[in-house]
Amino acid sequence: MTAGVAATSRVERGRAQQKRRAPTTLHRGRLLGAGAGQLVATQVAVVLVLAGLVAGTAQTAAAAVLAALLLAGAWARFKGRWAYEWAGTLLQFAGRRHGTADGDLLALVAPGTVVSTVELAGESTAVLADGYGVTAVLEIGDPNALLADDAVTLPSPESLLPPGKDGPPVSAQLLLTAVPAPALRAGAALPANSYRQLTDGRLLSHTRTLLALRVLRTEGWSEEDLHRVLGGLIRKVPRRLPGVPVRPLGEAAAVQAVHELAHHRPDQPGQESWAGLSFGGLEQATYTVGRLARLRPEAAQRLVGRVLALPATATTVAITAGPRTAGGTAAEVTVRLAAPDERALAAASGALRQVLAAEHVPARRLDGAHLSGLAATLPLGGGTRRRPPEMPAGEVPATGVLAGIEPATGAGGLMIGSNRHGEPVVARLFRPEQTRAVLVGGVRLAQLVALRAMALGARVVVQTARPQAWEPFGRGVATPGETLHVVPPGRALEMPPGSQLHPLLVIVDVGPVGADTRPGHGWQATLVVRDEFLPVDVDVASRADLLILQPLRPDEAGLAAASLGLGDAAQWLTRIRADMVGVVVRRAVRWVALSTTPIEQQQIGPIMRG
Repeated sequence: MTAGVAATSRVERGRAQQKRRAPTTLHRGRLLGAGAGQLVATQVAVVLVLAGLVAGTAQTAAAAVLAALLLAGAWARFKGRWAYEWAGTLLQFAGRRHGTADGDLLALVAPGTVVSTVELAGESTAVLADGYGVTAVLEIGDPNALLADDAVTLPSPESLLPPGKDGPPVSAQLLLTAVPAPALRAGAALPANSYRQLTDGRLLSHTRTLLALRVLRTEGWSEEDLHRVLGGLIRKVPRRLPGVPVRPLGEAAAVQAVHELAHHRPDQPGQESWAGLSFGGLEQATYTVGRLARLRPEAAQRLVGRVLALPATATTVAITAGPRTAGGTAAEVTVRLAAPDERALAAASGALRQVLAAEHVPARRLDGAHLSGLAATLPLGGGTRRRPPEMPAGEVPATGVLAGIEPATGAGGLMIGSNRHGEPVVARLFRPEQTRAVLVGGVRLAQLVALRAMALGARVVVQTARPQAWEPFGRGVATPGETLHVVPPGRALEMPPGSQLHPLLVIVDVGPVGADTRPGHGWQATLVVRDEFLPVDVDVASRADLLILQPLRPDEAGLAAASLGLGDAAQWLTRIRADMVGVVVRRAVRWVALSTTPIEQQQIGPIMRG
């Protein structure tokens, strides 16, 4: 079955399910959309007025004023919320902490949480325990894989919940975070414009997918019982994702994941304000997505992908389902946007509203409750501690609301070119561990890689013995606030380490070099450039994580076959077109057409050896 047929069949199944179930939203304690408190307030106002009429003119005036204030508090509506909801939000905001001066993010968003290691499903797993329940976090996909293969369709969180109600309540939270390509910091500069031509906006710079499974405490279930249920949920996930790496996070990795998704730096204080969040030098805002029951299945299929590609520094989408109740399954979608300043954040917020408006789905900004939104978009199992005012207790979307949302993950990285089917070949040059790469072909191909890396927001440092070949290129591709640094061999350049949002590429163009076996930082790549492949290069090439090879001479191909274990594939390196390369990862070769853009052709020239 082809991917298109599979997608069509999923959509048809979603339509059939929607017709059968006709999901509705249940509102406990409400009459025609009005809350019980509003009805009581109206009755009290009427009684006040009637009592005033009986008592006299002065009392009538006073009663009318009180009744008007009471009705305004009950029925006045501003920015999608009732006045009494705003009052409650204000009181909650005034009564809690807003900062992380000590760097302890968990203490701010999930007070009382204790992180420990427990043996679950045969693996040492971090368990985040608090007074409400226990949570385990799983990484879906291998973030250190060098090639980003086809996108993986993820199961709906609702499908991961136990079918019955015999056990304790369970929720499943799917978290997807992405950095767009080109990066927001690249702006409208030459590298960004060229990369847009190359990818047509189809790719992301970085993606990560986490699944948080949470078992809530309930009477009659001990801590060991909760752990046993949690272990059973963990075993279920790999069966739903055959062939996809799934691993529970350990204690240190789970805490690090919380910090990374919040863009929090322990050495920098984080702060919540009424209008947003400030963490890691980024301004952030959170939104809840409403009217999920109105989503068409085909719209649900594409919604998450469009949101992740928004023009923000980073976007996080949390899809939470559960626990199951007699009236249905609670469902929640929360979006968090991060941008370098308020102006960029406002632009990203406007883009979010446009994407959702196209599907007739509103987004409500959680002003006064952004800390709740932050907790709901971190791997804590869902926003169970601070329920946003837009999802009042007792309002439970019907079962099946999230069944149509099957987001895809993958294809995040640097586009090297296209395969013979015209599909992008994407390398994770920047990943949580250091990448060591070797390029055989020359300066122009290295400049092509540098140009595309700059579009992803990378800083580029070139150590070279031929500055005349690099300095004109560096001046031509410089972006506002960022330049390509050209330094002579042996000269140290103080640069901050790479990060997920601002990786580092070091290009070594100094002739033959030995393999660098020193431990390096994550989100940093070293690219050794060689004009030709000689016996002196075998050591560094055999230790490299990634090789990019332009067409080789017969003697070079023979050396590559013998030293790199390429076998017969090495002979094809003498026959590929001049605009093609072989990308080698773990002795496997992928043939890639570079697909240069008009900007790259003008700035660099033909990408050919010599």
